Amino acid sequence: MLLTRGTAPPSRRTAAVWHRQRPTGSAVLIMAAGAWLIVLPFLGTPLALLQAGVAGSAGLGVSLPLLLCGVVLLRFPFLHALTGVAATALSVLALLTCNFGGLLLGTVCGILGGCLAFSWTPPKPSPPVSGAPPGPAEPRKPV
Repeated sequence: MLLTRGTAPPSRRTAAVWHRQRPTGSAVLIMAAGAWLIVLPFLGTPLALLQAGVAGSAGLGVSLPLLLCGVVLLRFPFLHALTGVAATALSVLALLTCNFGGLLLGTVCGILGGCLAFSWTPPKPSPPVSGAPPGPAEPRKPV
């Protein structure tokens, strides 16, 4: 029974359709960049570069909008261009404000996710299925 090929349950089919209609890869990269920029100053690492304080508040000021950009991409995929530009700008701003951009990892993930979001194109709608094949019903006759 396990080796037979059957159809996917309806919940998996709807999840796959939902996944195909959204830029999920770029949203995940943008949210990972935001999460990394939030967490890094508060890890308690002994490096003098990574201290909570001004860097922590600047980290919240840049990383929370990055997280919001990822959520907006998943919820409203038609705003992909605006969200991609905003995520890229916030990631570049993180180089100046958030511990050298989250040791470059947060900046690289954010820029890559923003570029992917900007370049994403929505899938083309499938043509309606009908009984008749597309095309002219009768060939044209010369006059």
